Amino acid sequence: MTFLLSALGWLTGSKVGRWVGIAALAVVAGLIAWRAAVASGERKAALEQAQASLSNLRERVSSDDAISRLPADVRRGRLREWSQSSQR
Repeated sequence: MTFLLSALGWLTGSKVGRWVGIAALAVVAGLIAWRAAVASGERKAALEQAQASLSNLRERVSSDDAISRLPADVRRGRLREWSQSSQR
């Protein structure tokens, strides 16, 4: 405990100590700002990924709805064409 008090006394009592203290505070502030920027970028990337996923889901649902409204023979024909083209 006395070591901490003597270190604090040195930091506040000498010119070099004040400069070291200011430099340490600046480094800590910079690290906090950097971490906040990284976290913001991570949140933005997660949001963009969620939006893309939702867009893909909407497209798939509309495609499924369009296909389900087709007559059965047209659906069979499309499925036959799709399966033949995927075998090539």
